[in-house]
Amino acid sequence: MRYLALVTLLLSTAASAFALTAEARYTHGVFYKGLIRQPVLQLKVTGEPGEKIKSITFTPGETSKPADIKMVRLSSRADWNGYTFNTSNYIYENAKGKFSKGQITFHHEYELGSEPLCIWLSYDLSPSVKRNSKIDAVCTAITTTTGEVVEPKIILAEGLEERKIARAYRFPYRVVPYYRPSWVKGWGNAEKAVHLTPEHFNLFTDLIHFAYSVSAEGGVTYQWAGGGTSDQEVADGALKEIKRLHTAAKSRAKLIAGFGHMDGSMTTAVADPHTRRVMARNMAHWAISRGYEGIDIDWEYPDTEADWKNFGFFIADLREELSGSGISISIASSVGYKTPTFWVTDQLDFIMTMSYDDLTPDNHASMRLFQRDGNMCLNKFLMPKPKIVIGLPFYSNQKGTLTTQYGYAQILGWHPRIKPDVNEFVSKNQDGTDGPVHTFNSPALITEKCRWAKENQFGGVMIWAYDTDVPLKHRASLGRAMFKVLRHRAWSVGSRLSLLWSAWCG
Repeated sequence: MRYLALVTLLLSTAASAFALTAEARYTHGVFYKGLIRQPVLQLKVTGEPGEKIKSITFTPGETSKPADIKMVRLSSRADWNGYTFNTSNYIYENAKGKFSKGQITFHHEYELGSEPLCIWLSYDLSPSVKRNSKIDAVCTAITTTTGEVVEPKIILAEGLEERKIARAYRFPYRVVPYYRPSWVKGWGNAEKAVHLTPEHFNLFTDLIHFAYSVSAEGGVTYQWAGGGTSDQEVADGALKEIKRLHTAAKSRAKLIAGFGHMDGSMTTAVADPHTRRVMARNMAHWAISRGYEGIDIDWEYPDTEADWKNFGFFIADLREELSGSGISISIASSVGYKTPTFWVTDQLDFIMTMSYDDLTPDNHASMRLFQRDGNMCLNKFLMPKPKIVIGLPFYSNQKGTLTTQYGYAQILGWHPRIKPDVNEFVSKNQDGTDGPVHTFNSPALITEKCRWAKENQFGGVMIWAYDTDVPLKHRASLGRAMFKVLRHRAWSVGSRLSLLWSAWCG
């Protein structure tokens, strides 16, 4: 009997000793110099309840310069499967240290339970990190208290041919236009509005192809294109043209898949854990299969605390489904109207504030609003400045109300000699008579906003919607006013000469 009991004990010990499994996901593709607690790697460890981990070992992988990693931190979740590192309420920092001789071993005990244990590795990066440097990590060993050693299985996004190593963001700040595939249908004078040229792609840092939406069942759909045309045909045709121009320019700008016009469907989809995961998988596969480098979500709006928390769960799911793709996640948010929560903001690669459509009489997109939104993200949401991209409007609103809007090309069509520092105009009715007074952002105000964002080291500016501008060679182009301030080093020589020539010609 003792012999049988010993055999049974040995068999059960062996079974439990080799029950531990681990997965590793590369959840973030964009890093910023000088920032702390930037997540690099997520581990999900499963084993017998009560089994214990005693140490975890990492190397810096293909990191361009490991000396730029000033601190390596290990954290675990409490009751939140997300990435909220700016608060200790949901993710607890367990240990920290530095790479030595190409590796670091954290001696910290974790006890496994009935649910997978989530552990994150994050980095503090030096302010001197070179832009576009590789930022990487590899978990080489998870060791249990019984001596078992496991190397996690790397889980990559569906449809991803090979892992893309994360990078430090390649520009000093962002210039992010929204561009709609319907080519300004409904804004008036579409034939006079900007259509993209190769030159634009050496001026932008990121471009959002605002063409997609989602269903309540978690599927990806196309936004309405109008004019009796096929929504899919318009969006796919625009993407093909955008890629052609991007290639012709030899541009380093990122192409981002823009999702919007989906309030009801998003509310329904993110409320159910299964549908939420399905939508995350579909959205990730959509972006990967079409060659995008980012995903932007314009919900408009999560209305309740439950909506925001479900949105946070969804972004965490989306991060997992994008593992190893390098694809960024951003949102557009009217931060003073439907206030975001840390469940969302701390998980983003960047946020874009919709700093317009205000009802104050002076201007629907005043300098005051621009500054308020940037500072609110910084001080209330605890977002670092490089992740805060503040919105600029290239359109008008009727003074004191939000009933009627006009694109910038339409404004100049009515008032071609309007002074560059005037921020309101009289619109025209269909019969040619004077209509209501509108407010907008003149070239002078756009310049002032861009200068403030740059001098205060915010992450850049977003434009809604760039397709309403006039060509850069036009003396009153809002884009021209913006680029005179926000000149990043990645501009090609041809782009710089072109802008100088247009300025000389007046």
